[in-house]
Formats: sequence, C-alpha cells, structure tokens
Amino acid sequence: MAEEIVIPELSDPRAEVGKVALANTDAQEEFRDSPEFEELEAEFRKMEIDGPSAVNWKMLNEKTVDVLMENSKDLVLATRLAYGLFLEEDFKGLAIGVKILEDMSKDHWEDMTPPVRRERGRAGAFDWFAEKLGSLVEGKTPEGDQGLAALQAHDYLLELDTALEQKFTKSQAALGPLIRALRPIAKNVRSVLEEEARKKAEAEAAAKAAEEAKEAGGGAAVSPASEAASGSAPANAAAAAEPAAGAVEPAQSAAPAPQTASPNPSAVPIAVPEVAVDGDADAAFTSLFNAAGKVASSSRQHAPQDPRGYLCARFAVWGRITVMPPVNGGKSSLPPPQKNRIAELQALKGAGNHLGLIQSAEGAFMSSPFWIDAHFMICEAMSALGSDYDAARLLVEGELAGFLKRLPDVLGLSFSDGTPFASGETKAWINESVAAGGGASGGADPLTGAASTAASLAQAGKVVEGLAVLKDYCAGCRAERDWFRGQLKLSELCLQFDVLQPLVAQLSRLRKTAEDANLAAWEPDLVVELARLSWRSLNHKNIRQVISDNDLVPLKASVMETLSILDLGAAAELTGKR
Repeated sequence: MAEEIVIPELSDPRAEVGKVALANTDAQEEFRDSPEFEELEAEFRKMEIDGPSAVNWKMLNEKTVDVLMENSKDLVLATRLAYGLFLEEDFKGLAIGVKILEDMSKDHWEDMTPPVRRERGRAGAFDWFAEKLGSLVEGKTPEGDQGLAALQAHDYLLELDTALEQKFTKSQAALGPLIRALRPIAKNVRSVLEEEARKKAEAEAAAKAAEEAKEAGGGAAVSPASEAASGSAPANAAAAAEPAAGAVEPAQSAAPAPQTASPNPSAVPIAVPEVAVDGDADAAFTSLFNAAGKVASSSRQHAPQDPRGYLCARFAVWGRITVMPPVNGGKSSLPPPQKNRIAELQALKGAGNHLGLIQSAEGAFMSSPFWIDAHFMICEAMSALGSDYDAARLLVEGELAGFLKRLPDVLGLSFSDGTPFASGETKAWINESVAAGGGASGGADPLTGAASTAASLAQAGKVVEGLAVLKDYCAGCRAERDWFRGQLKLSELCLQFDVLQPLVAQLSRLRKTAEDANLAAWEPDLVVELARLSWRSLNHKNIRQVISDNDLVPLKASVMETLSILDLGAAAELTGKR
C-alpha cells in the first residue's frame, strides 16, 4: 500500500500575491488607461508579431507581479503572468502562476478585472491560459525538484477548476487542456514520492526494530536500510515522470446572441484616450497605436457598421508591424489562434449570427495580427448584413490589400503549429476580391493566384504539384519580367519547403540571367528580391549539405555586395537578424 504523503505549500512570496487585498478596488478599470498598463500591453504584444522570444519575460513578469499586488487584480494580466513564469522558471513558475489565479478567483471574484458582469471575458482569459500552457506542458518532462512543482501546479489547478465551477453562472472556463497535460506528470511524480515515503517508513521501522532487539540483548546490528531513506524525496521525484498525454481540444464556446447595430454611428459617444506625444518617436507611436486600439474596441461594440472603427483597429495592429516575422521553412514562431476562438467563430457562422461573427473575428485579429482568415470571415459576414456594411467591408478589404502589398510573402507562411496564416479558401477570396477590388492597383495579378494555389498544395503535402503550378505559369508568360517574377516565386516555394538542391541551381541561374541582362539597371527591385532569396537560402540550416564552405563564403559575400549596393536598408535588416 502506498504511503500517504503531504505536498508542501509554495514558499515563494510571489505565490501570496493573489490573496493580497487592494487599497482601492474602484481604481482597477482606470489602471487600464495608465502608461504602466500600456507598457505591459506593448511588451506582451511583441509575441503576436515576432513570437515569444521577442518578449522580455523577466521584466514583464516582475512588473505584472507588482501590478497584481498594488494596482489591479487583473485576470488577463494574471493569466499572462502564469504563461511568462512557465517560460522563465518552468514548472516552479507555473505553480506560482496557478496559485495566484486560484487565490484571485476565490478571494477577489466580485471585484477583480474584468468586472463580474463580463463572464465571457473572464472565461476567455482562462481558456487562453489553459490552451496556450497545455500545448507547452504537453510532452515535457520535469527534472529534479521541478517534479514536485509540477505536482503542486496540478493540485492548485484542480482547486482552481473547482472554484470556477462554483463561481461562473452563465459561462464556463475550459481548463481541460492544461489539466490533461499535467495529469500524467503529476501521477508519476506522486507515485515516486509515495514509493520513497514507503521505503523510508520501512527503513525507519526496521531500524527501530533492530535497535529494540539490540537493547533487549539480541545482539542484532542496526539495519543499514535506514541509510537508503536519506536524501530529499522531491529531488528524485521527476525521475519516472513521463511526457504528458496529448491535450484534447477545449469545449466549444457558446455563441453569443445576435446584437443590434447602432443606427447612427456618429451619435455614439466614444471616450477619446489621451495620446502622449512627449518623449521619443517610438513612445509616441506606441501611445497612438494603443489609443487607436481602444477606440476600435469601443466602436466595435457600439457602432459595428462604422468603417472608422475598422480603420483604427488595423492602424493599431498593423501599424506596429514593419518586417516579416522570423520563419524557418515557411513556419513562424508565432502562436496560432486559440482553438476555443476558432470553435466560437464556426459556431457563430453556423448559427447565422453575422454581427457576433464580425465582433468575435475582429477580436481574433486584434490578438493574432497575421491570421488572414479572420478578414475573410469578417467580410463574408458584412456582405450578409447588406448595404449598411458595404463601406466597412470595402475598408477592411482595402486595408488588407495594403498590408499584403507591404508584406506579400505572409500568405505562404504558417503559425508555430503549422496552421497557415491564410487557408486556401482565404487565398482564393483575396485573389478574386481583395486584389481585384479592395485597393490594389489594376486587376487581379495572375501570379498571385498561381502562387496561392501552389502554396496551398505545398501546405497539403503536395510540394511537387505546387511547383508544377508555378512552372506552368512561367511557361505561359510572354513578358520576360513576368517570367522572372514567376521564377522568384518558384524559388521562394522551394525555400519554404526545404527543396534545397534544385533551389541552389535555380537561384544560380537567375543570378546569371540578371547579370547578363544588366537587370540591376532596369529592374533593381527584382534583383533585390533575388538577392534577398539568395541570402536566405545561403543561411539555411542545411545549406552545407549542398554547398561546401569553400564555395559558400565567397557566394554570400557576392550576394551581400549586390544587396548592399541596391538596398542598404534591406542588407542591414538581413544581417542584423542573423
């Protein structure tokens, strides 16, 4: 029979933050308009543009702990803290984060932020926390005393889940993904601790019996078994911990009821946030973007047919993005959209709740700026709502066209789990509607359609078929410029999907063609794009399987020389990220 064990409480003082009462609970919502909150928000948003590694988690975690202690019991900040603590401190950090959430939910349910009337907002914060951390914990094995911390995190999470079942009245938080990810780890750690406790108890009993026998004159020596009981149990607790089982997708969120749009957007009062213009340009822009985001959120709720709200949203989100996210083989490090949010959008679409779909998809876009599918859903729903939404729809299409003109390669990329930024259906819509009438100059570009089709095939595992689509496009080109652009897209697809040997030969041929035709004098932009692709390919992690070091060094120097002459900024950008 397993020996019963007592799991110690956390000794880290940060674990007590959730219990501490605030001096003024009425000032919590005002804190969200403060420069301190904007600083935390801006730092966290870096993850949505450049991935988790772009965030200064140590700074963000420390400042968030201070805010939760002194300024606001903000649930959104607390869930982000749990995520950041896990990234920085592994299971020890997770245990602290979950404990803070448990105490906040038990002791401050009525006065924490978002307010209790916004149950769906609170549920969404918990859903994000469980889904994001569940995928990180899944398959991870704790080492050393992290095993005990994993067990503590699991037990605190069960307490939190029980508390939330009692607190929520209309909504429901789906903590299942994280519970299921932690369960097998906690089970194995608990088994190890119980076994060590049993052995220690047996050794102590044997030693006691031997001592009693010796005192009684039996002459028996003290059993050395007691030595086996020495040492800290938690230090070995993780030795048998196995990777967690795959997390099951959280339950689908309930679709919100349809809402009635305001008949007169201009009459709706919207608070105008203060914009700080003092200080450096970056701080001023950040303040401006944050203010635009707040206006957009308010407009989305009160005047959803007003195009100005959608303009503010895209300015607030896309205005921060100046370069492509880091990618490797077509896959970025950006986290994918929440599964709960995707399920909610599907439910809203199925129920014909077009206004609810617009509002939810706009929220998804604000938190996942590269998820192009959200714009397709928004424009479809706006079309279904009729002429009142025509201006807003055209605005969304036009802003998307401008974004894709700045960063055309995003359509071929995916999130960290392989989810494409834009599905095949979305790419077809972009080619038919956005490129043709949403703000791009001229008609739809045939190359855009061919490249979208090719990328969709490659994402589905049909790389050869995708390459054939672009090959056919090039074969049908009458103008040499169009042919060259098609060859660049062909090369780009090879790079995205690690078709390295053909890629090296292809780029070598294109560089020779560009040199023979003196293309740098006539079409410098095409040569810059060729140099960019060449540089990215020459820095591929497996390039030395194709090109020897003796050939690689002078080739990189030649490509960088060309790029520096034609576009010094692009050259600096590429070398600065290496």
